[in-house]
Amino acid sequence: MPAEGAPCRLRCYDCLGRPHYCETCLLRTHRRTPFHRIWQWSTEDGFWHKTTTGALGMKLWGGHNGAPCPNITRDPRMMVFVHEHGVSSMSCSFCECAEMAGGEQLVTSEPLQLTDNVAPKTVPDRYRELSNSAREFAYLRQCKRAGEMPGKTTTRGSLTVKCPCCPQPGINMRVNWKDRCADYSYLDALFYSIDGNFRQSQRNKPMDKNDVALSRGAGYFADVDDFREYASKIGKPEPELTTCHKFGAAGYGGHNGKVSGIIALACRHMFMLPGSIVDLNKREAYLYVDFAVVSGMQPYVGLRLVKQTYDIACQYLINFGRRLEHWKQLCLPLASITTFNLPRTEGAIGLWHSLAHQILCRIFKSPEFMPGSGRYEGEGMERLWAITNDVSARTKEMTSGHRHDVLNDVYSDLHVRRVHNIAHMLETSLNEAERFLQETTEALEKLEQSVSNDKLTEWRRDEAKWLRDVVDFRNHEHMEDPYSPHVDAALSEAGALKVLKEDKSKTSGLQGVGMVSAIQEMIEIEREKLRLTKKVREADPLKTRQRNALGRRVLALQGQAEVCRRQYERFVGERVTAAVEDIRLACRSCGTEGASGRPATTRAQRRTQLLEDAYLSEYLEMLHAIHVELPSYYATGIRTHPKMEEAVSIERKLREGQAKDALDELRTHLTALYSLEDLRGQGTGQAHGQRVKALAATEVAIGHQARDEYRRVRKVLVELGMPEDDKTFRILTDEDAKPFIVFSHQHRRGDSKRTGSWLWEDFSFANDQGDNEVKEYMYHKIRPFWFRKRAARARWQEEVYIKREEMYRTTLFFEYYRDRWSARGMDAAEDGREGAMVYARRQSHRYARLLADARHAFPSDVSMGIGFAK
Repeated sequence: MPAEGAPCRLRCYDCLGRPHYCETCLLRTHRRTPFHRIWQWSTEDGFWHKTTTGALGMKLWGGHNGAPCPNITRDPRMMVFVHEHGVSSMSCSFCECAEMAGGEQLVTSEPLQLTDNVAPKTVPDRYRELSNSAREFAYLRQCKRAGEMPGKTTTRGSLTVKCPCCPQPGINMRVNWKDRCADYSYLDALFYSIDGNFRQSQRNKPMDKNDVALSRGAGYFADVDDFREYASKIGKPEPELTTCHKFGAAGYGGHNGKVSGIIALACRHMFMLPGSIVDLNKREAYLYVDFAVVSGMQPYVGLRLVKQTYDIACQYLINFGRRLEHWKQLCLPLASITTFNLPRTEGAIGLWHSLAHQILCRIFKSPEFMPGSGRYEGEGMERLWAITNDVSARTKEMTSGHRHDVLNDVYSDLHVRRVHNIAHMLETSLNEAERFLQETTEALEKLEQSVSNDKLTEWRRDEAKWLRDVVDFRNHEHMEDPYSPHVDAALSEAGALKVLKEDKSKTSGLQGVGMVSAIQEMIEIEREKLRLTKKVREADPLKTRQRNALGRRVLALQGQAEVCRRQYERFVGERVTAAVEDIRLACRSCGTEGASGRPATTRAQRRTQLLEDAYLSEYLEMLHAIHVELPSYYATGIRTHPKMEEAVSIERKLREGQAKDALDELRTHLTALYSLEDLRGQGTGQAHGQRVKALAATEVAIGHQARDEYRRVRKVLVELGMPEDDKTFRILTDEDAKPFIVFSHQHRRGDSKRTGSWLWEDFSFANDQGDNEVKEYMYHKIRPFWFRKRAARARWQEEVYIKREEMYRTTLFFEYYRDRWSARGMDAAEDGREGAMVYARRQSHRYARLLADARHAFPSDVSMGIGFAK
């Protein structure tokens, strides 16, 4: 620290002894070493700031050993240099002498020789010293970062970097957090995951048994001596029966090595909890997990609630209380374990691991369906392992103490980087949560508008009871699963056939009006013509009865089409003729020749390829000759003529009804797909299987017809003036035309961030079912879909509240450490420890910057608490 008024305000960290300089001397002495790391004293802040020689006015001259070229004619230019010490900008001038090329002037020509390839053994081997020095440096850096004096006096977890977002009692929680309503207690809960990692092992080889970690007990590993005492007294635990699959994590797998891996706890923001890592021996038994949980929870015993996720949470918490009671009865005097009174724990299974569990585990132990979980998927540990597993190839060869020191340093380095990016992460997460909350709310509101109020009241009552009971795993055995359909919610076979064979409902409301009737009947002729054309093409020429029946239907359609054409000419033909005449006159007035007569239709009137069978080919010719004429068939100029406005409007309304009918039929048959799932399980044998298979084929065919019919009608609607991005009749993709999710095995990762097909925003088709059995069946299938939509909306709402609370805790965290380091600086100044004072000021300034960035990124009203009495 330079004295007041001293000119030496600069310091080089790369020169021997780190001397102090004035600006003139530093620029003169660093002419040939312009990339040294320079620090400048700030009288305002009271500590050293980073700077560069370029920022101080250094000019880089090429070609004359750092001196200016006497032949220079051009002005210097700014250049960016990438060096091992960082990226810096500097003014640069190249030598303009003829013998010097510009690019070669910046190339270093003298290599640095550190080895001797002639006599390699003459170079001393300093690997051991380097390894020890690196280990000691990492430990000293941790002590310096935490403001702790190196030595055995470091307290439990004092060298760790804590999460700013998670509740840290006494640091970043609201003063009145205990007064918060119980329904919002999850806002003050710690969310953490448990997971084992068998990549972080240690080889079984001779090593120094007396080697202990320098950061012993002060880092992320649990106290080694305490665990050894605990394991010797607890003894070999009895195997516990599993009610789910036999997972390797539950002790059903085997691993080799002196240390087979680690078990650890990390919060939802991927920060390792202090004192929560335990070395495993052979397998991931509850013996190790219990100690990791109790040790890691010591700083958080004052909380009311913790949310735990574990790969085998469905088994782990069943007897956790009994195992903890057995531990308490032993009265082990452990220095790192001060209490066994842990907060209330709600357990869940991570979403990715839940796929390996039984169906009920995916419901009762899923964070998606547990109240107060937000959008915490419980798989952060897997991402943490992916980042840190690269060091396992080195640490498995180290001694026990050295291995702990290196891993502690790796986790702290990761945490520091996350602290520096935490404001941006929270801002991004909140924006995402608010966006998905709005989307899920809109989707849920649309769905509920099409469900009767009686059903909604009943479902909401069932949901409230389920949310109240599911948090206690002891209730699960007697609880109903509302996110899957009832087992007995199946149609009879006759009911399923009725759904599959039911005809489309006819559009009503505009019958009896001449023009409306003419257009509607022409639409019916069009539809029957398309239907018969398809049937004729698919007909078997060897089946005479079927062929003759088709012939009679074609003849009948010809007669109906002739009657319909005359009615159409009467009510619509005059308007078409008038529009054509107006267009012809307009064309003559501007010197162009207009088409004469009625415009020819170009759609659905093309001649089709004939068939080999003469009778069927004749039927196709007869169908082709049936003339269909509608406003949508005319050229754009005629269709948009004012005299055609009423006819176009009528056809559009009728087509919209036609499109709605097609969508309702598609929804009905997609829903009926679940009846086949139920029927498949109601019987056995080949005959039963073939019958269900036949029904499935029928269902698929009818569903495809409805899908294709909707797409065809939608194209007509667009021609009639409907916008391409219409919100009611949207583009129907193959992905949209799929059943909604009612079974757990249909669930995919990421479904919570998908709004789902727009096809299922409207369930009014269920109310239109005439048969009560069919209607009740439809509601049984819609019910779990509604429950899942409600759960998705609730989780996103909780996530918004959680992110806002985390933002507030983050600002309190930065304020706390800003003031703490400021106080340390003042204490150091009083004691005359200038180096400690300068470092404390810089750390206080670091947290002040983090606080300013957080306040800039966060909403201004995050201090407003949720769940408090007004």
